Amino acid sequence: MKRLLTIIALALLTSTPGAARAAAQVKDASAGARPSGVGLAEKSAQVDEIMSAMVRAGAPGAAVMVIQDGKVIHKKGYGLANVEAGTPIDSNTAFDLASVSKQFTAMAIMILAERGKLSYDDPLTKFFPEFPAYASKITVRHLLTHTSGLPDYMASFQKLGKKDFEPTSKDAIRMLSEMPEPRFAPGEKWEYSNSGYVVLAQIVEKASGMGFASFMKKNVFDPAGMSNTLVADESRPKIANRAISYAPEGEGFRNIDYTPLNLIYGDGNVNTSLEDMYRWDQALYTERLVKQATLKQAFTPAKLNDGSPTRYGFGWSISDLNGLPVLAHGGAWVGFRTSIARFPSERFTVIMLSNFARFNPEAVSKRIARVYLGEKLPAKASVKVDPKKLSAYAGKYELRPGFVLEVTLENDSLWIKPTGQPKMSLAAESETKFFIKDSEDIGITFNKDEGGNVPSLTLHRGGNHLAKRVAGQ
Repeated sequence: MKRLLTIIALALLTSTPGAARAAAQVKDASAGARPSGVGLAEKSAQVDEIMSAMVRAGAPGAAVMVIQDGKVIHKKGYGLANVEAGTPIDSNTAFDLASVSKQFTAMAIMILAERGKLSYDDPLTKFFPEFPAYASKITVRHLLTHTSGLPDYMASFQKLGKKDFEPTSKDAIRMLSEMPEPRFAPGEKWEYSNSGYVVLAQIVEKASGMGFASFMKKNVFDPAGMSNTLVADESRPKIANRAISYAPEGEGFRNIDYTPLNLIYGDGNVNTSLEDMYRWDQALYTERLVKQATLKQAFTPAKLNDGSPTRYGFGWSISDLNGLPVLAHGGAWVGFRTSIARFPSERFTVIMLSNFARFNPEAVSKRIARVYLGEKLPAKASVKVDPKKLSAYAGKYELRPGFVLEVTLENDSLWIKPTGQPKMSLAAESETKFFIKDSEDIGITFNKDEGGNVPSLTLHRGGNHLAKRVAGQ
């Protein structure tokens, strides 16, 4: 799935065999001297230990930054940006942010709203009158908050099966405008939508009179001091120091950078480095880009038509971890896996940029956050459930057509495997309620009927999503 933050929103980290640390330490140039304090060196060593179990010598890896009170307290590259050339990852290595790009698209919309160039309540048809009548009820706000009901453009292009066809963002708009109906009425529910953010980037072009990449450079990247950040589009700009992304293949790695959909932007395609992500994080504490009152809307959960809150604002997921508010987003495209997790009450941020398809930055970020925030982030408690009771939950559950959650019992523990993703370990809160160990905010409830059978499960992530058990499972 492009810009991975669909219903599950992550893939499990699968460690590479024979792990041995390949770290490239770099100087803390962007944030001045490290803050003094007992334990920082020890905590950095703990991060090295976490990463050493995940990145082996000669393998793709990740760039990691930890920020507290405006100071960089850990910054390193682990592994290789280019396996064939042996180029190490460092703080200037550029990565495709995948879905983390969405917060930048949302910022462009907020800038234009502040300038009176558009309104969050403007209908889609104001900018694209060629859409069917239903689009008159889809607003800019719906697009920002994944409540528009627009179908996924990627699935539509894949169905075409055209050889050597590299669609642009405008091709995506054209195809979406030909959809006879939405997946659901606008505002009726939350469903992660790459299409919404592709449309938003085109709205930026319509409202500003500028190309999206140019608008972003002039109004977002340059004011934030992000001099080495750009949007990749059909002009195919040269990206300095860019990492190549990989998937595992046998004992080695396969370059998987190319896909025909690489030219489409808005939902992804922002390319940047740790150094510039530091500047982005710090700009969000200021009014350099928009007023804080405007930015607050990005960090406020959207509400559905029935008044129930989602867990998403404008380009940001909104949650809490052990009572601490967390503003975050993850992304996955080709072999890139990225995340930013901000703890605003602590002025603390973890940024992870990886070029390996089996890396899970969201899960690792939480482990790293616990290293620094200590007692404020204890691990979520779990309970032991009789394996005989767990066996009743094993089976396949269809979340939507073509997307199945397969639950298995292995060594007295439950695992869940979404279609096309690695399996993830579940921990029990009670006999029927579970959570994903590496992503504690994602919950699973197994629904029992009066006879003790389990006809369905409910996935708790950005709302409650029912998955019915597949017959015979």
